[in-house]
Formats: sequence, C-alpha cells, structure tokens
Amino acid sequence: MIKFNHVYKIFERDIKALDDITFTVEKGELVFLTGPSGAGKSTIFNLLYRDEHPDMGTILVENTDIAHLNASKVPFYRRKIGFVFQDFKLLFDRSIFDNIALPLVITGSPKEYIKRTVDMAIKNIGLEGRESLNPWHLSGGEKQKVALARALVLNPPLLMADEPTGNLDEESAWNIMETFVNLNKNGITVLIASHNKEMIKRVGRRVIRLEKGRIVSDALV
Repeated sequence: MIKFNHVYKIFERDIKALDDITFTVEKGELVFLTGPSGAGKSTIFNLLYRDEHPDMGTILVENTDIAHLNASKVPFYRRKIGFVFQDFKLLFDRSIFDNIALPLVITGSPKEYIKRTVDMAIKNIGLEGRESLNPWHLSGGEKQKVALARALVLNPPLLMADEPTGNLDEESAWNIMETFVNLNKNGITVLIASHNKEMIKRVGRRVIRLEKGRIVSDALV
C-alpha cells in the first residue's frame, strides 16, 4: 500500500531530514515509527500527506506516485487518509458535531447523511448528549476521540497518527491505542509515530526506528 524508495528530504543548510529511506507498508498492517525528536517521523507523515515533496526518490501509495501527483488531485488523494494529531487540531469555536462533520461538509455530502453518520460517530466515542458542546469542555482523551472520529468519518483505508497519546494520561492513552488496534483488525492500515516504548511493546507490532533521518531497524517487537 505504501512504498518509500530511496527517499531524501533536505532542508536548509543541507540538513537531511530523510536520508535514503526505503520501506514498504502492506495493506492491513499496523506499523510504528519511532525514534528521538528530529529523527524524521513527522517528515515521513508530511510527505505521505503531501504537505512536503521529496527531493529524491519515489513514494507510492496504492500504486500512485504521490510525489508527482497533480495539485488538483491532492484533495481527493487526502480523502483516503485519516490523520490524527498529537495536539488534536480541533476547531474550538465549533461544536463537537461540527468538528466531526467537517470532512463530510467539505466533500459535499448530503445533510441527512452527515447527520446520520456524525450521530453514529458520536455514539461510538461515548459523547452522546454532548455534541453541541465545543472542545473546551472535553478532557484530553475525549478531545483525541473526537479527532479520531473526524479522521475516520470518510472511511479512509489509511490512518496516520502522529504522537496520538503524547498528551494523554496512561489510561486514556491505552484506550486510544486499543481503538487503533481494533480499527486495524477491521482492515484499516495504521501508521503511528510514537515515543512511547512501553505502549509499543504492549501492542507488539512492527516497529521502524529512525535516527538522524535514517532507518536503523525494522522489526517486529
């Protein structure tokens, strides 16, 4: 599903954010990216989301060369990706309902479908009766659940999560991680960037470790 082939990303002053990165993530895998800050995890995510372009190499997602994807096609490509951020990226001037509904509104879904889909998503994350509140009223774990529901509302085949448990207490973090595992069991390909060694070990899946923009290990734990 995802194939990085000899990918380089170079920033100012010849800093190699990614240095000859090659790996493949098969459809239906759950894979962790780990390593110290600045190792290249977020750069890989930015490339996959087409926020950045590689300086060298190719990136294939479902056999599409996204590095050379026409700009007009990028919004349609992104509909196939759910992205969960460490800092949630919620709109705090809008309700929980409106936050989750946003991707459906952007893609022009019918109002009846939006209402039905978002109501079900809110039920699934246990926030029934609170849909009119804005995110200020939620705990960190609840905010992350809303962010996850929004990421999944278009039923994407690929879910990416950048340090999704970094701002959560241990119980909330594990609840979120269990959700990722269950989504993966249902067929979604999941790519998670995380520093949390205990959590990674507990889940027990494939781990790609990066240091200074290079892959230093790629193995099951």
